[in-house]
Amino acid sequence: RAPVDPAAANLSKPANNTQCLEVDKVKFEWNKSDNTDTYTITIIDLISSATVTQNTSTNTVEITLTKGKPYSWQITSKNKSTSKTAKSEVWKFYLSGAADSNHAPFPAEAISPQSGTTVNAGSITVEWEASDVDNDIASYTLWVDTVNPPITEVGDTSNTNLGITVASGQVYYWKVVTTDQVGNTSDSQIFE
Repeated sequence: RAPVDPAAANLSKPANNTQCLEVDKVKFEWNKSDNTDTYTITIIDLISSATVTQNTSTNTVEITLTKGKPYSWQITSKNKSTSKTAKSEVWKFYLSGAADSNHAPFPAEAISPQSGTTVNAGSITVEWEASDVDNDIASYTLWVDTVNPPITEVGDTSNTNLGITVASGQVYYWKVVTTDQVGNTSDSQIFE
């Protein structure tokens, strides 16, 4: 019988788009996935992009992280007999360590145009997605420029998109600053 590829793990905690109150070590848990020998957890600090990875043969692991930061995490299931892998969804959480009254929003993520893509000159719509543990995003500020980092503020909106005009033969850099109702902000990475 031929070897079977691993299945993707289903994440369980910390839950997606929530505040995590654990203090020293964060306990990550997921459902065991079929045809899997080992798992690799990948945790990314969404502010600095610093990445932590750890391999395990169990479906739970404890990792020490810095409080007061937003993180994403994902599990890669591995199967020795096929050398194949399967990736789980990517979940985000805010590690507060204490019940804070309000948190900065998660950094916005590009939907369109994706970083590195080519667009036609003229009017385009820049689109992104964002989330916040407190669910109190108030506005977005779009910055677009031909210099990196972008220094031209294009506009404020409460929507997750904004129309701009681009010229041919130029590379444009863009980022979104997300602001919540109490003034907390987060900068997205710079897309091009």
